[in-house]
Amino acid sequence: MIRKTVLPLITFACCSCLSAQEIRQQIPLKYSVETSELPTFTLKDAIAEGLENNYRILIVRNNVQVSSNNASFGNAGMLPSIALNGTVTESVADSHLQYFSELNRPNQDKTGAVSDNMNANVALNWTLFDGMTMFANYRRLKELEMKGKEQMRAAIQETVASIINAYFDIVTCRKELDAVSHILLISKQRAHSANDMFRAGKVSKVDLLSAQVDYNADTSSYIQLNAKLRDAKIRLNRLLARDIVIDFSVEDSIVIDRSLNYKDIHDKAIAENPDIVLSRMSVNEAVFSLKAVQGSRLPQVRFTSSYTFVNQQNGTGQIESTRSGTLNYGITASIPLFDGLNIRRQIKNAELNKASADLLHEETQKEIEAQVATAFNAYEVNRHLAAFEQANLSIAAENLDISMERYHYGAISAVELREVQRSYLSATNRMIVAAYNAKIAETALKLLTGEVMKL
Repeated sequence: MIRKTVLPLITFACCSCLSAQEIRQQIPLKYSVETSELPTFTLKDAIAEGLENNYRILIVRNNVQVSSNNASFGNAGMLPSIALNGTVTESVADSHLQYFSELNRPNQDKTGAVSDNMNANVALNWTLFDGMTMFANYRRLKELEMKGKEQMRAAIQETVASIINAYFDIVTCRKELDAVSHILLISKQRAHSANDMFRAGKVSKVDLLSAQVDYNADTSSYIQLNAKLRDAKIRLNRLLARDIVIDFSVEDSIVIDRSLNYKDIHDKAIAENPDIVLSRMSVNEAVFSLKAVQGSRLPQVRFTSSYTFVNQQNGTGQIESTRSGTLNYGITASIPLFDGLNIRRQIKNAELNKASADLLHEETQKEIEAQVATAFNAYEVNRHLAAFEQANLSIAAENLDISMERYHYGAISAVELREVQRSYLSATNRMIVAAYNAKIAETALKLLTGEVMKL
């Protein structure tokens, strides 16, 4: 299939290779087309490097880790909380104790009496029942975790699709440059021929100038396409997060998958399209959020326990030291009776959010269906156009060869040869563009069905 796709280009590609040195002698070095010494960078290599280095993928991967960390029993409120508290204080006091005379005890006077107080406490709080809110929160967090993974899958596929499109943009530029290279070679030969004929007095100076103008126009196109090719390589390098000035060669074929079926693509997109899957997850998330709010109406039961240790050393007073340990535990139950209708308001808002999520899911399905239909239409049209233009290019190439021979024998004029050149270049461009557009549409369909990695 690869050979058939590019068969009409073999003739002028070979001519371009053979004449590369001649062309470089006429064009500044910085505008020269890529040389065969450049390493071939395959599409598979580009995708692998993009998956490893692309900034968007790295950022989304971090977000997935965050959502995974958040999907825990503790974050949902299902685990107890235990806190250790401690206090150590020291006081310095001056005291005078005077007893009643009946006690027959001497007075006590102390200056700078030091007292130490240590207090340690371990407290446990555990929600045993909160109207199933904690379970709804946990399921919502797990849904967010799966949503994050789906977002990463979507980001990966979108990045891969962008890499594929950027890669074949380079292939297209490369093919266009090959075509112009062939036309440029013919124009150069024609300019040399016109110069020889002018010196021999067989043609006028107008014919010579016309040949030189056409050669200069083709040279200008060649330079512009070289710049376009460099820009396309820069875009791919940026997607791969590597040095943007790295130069490379690419594969020279655009292979179109001709087995795509509309019904299969439509059904696959509805079932597995990342946007539809994400909207479906948003509906589930809204359901769990609603259940969590509804649980606020039910009683809440909490278990509390604490152990307190006190050690006190007194420098003055009646008691020299005190040491005690106290264990407290119990169950607290609370029933919401009235909270200013806030729970009712929260439930209504959650129900509206659920309804909006349902509507967004339906809208997303319709949008994806429209995108599938549009992309498949573009795929079908350009796939047939590519086949048609490929056959037409064979005719244009043969016509160019015949016209060149006739021109050398003086059977046709330079103007007629120029028109044949333009027809050949136009046919080449139409074939390349149709093949490129068909590949872009194919990539879009694979992206819509979540199968872009198969490319």
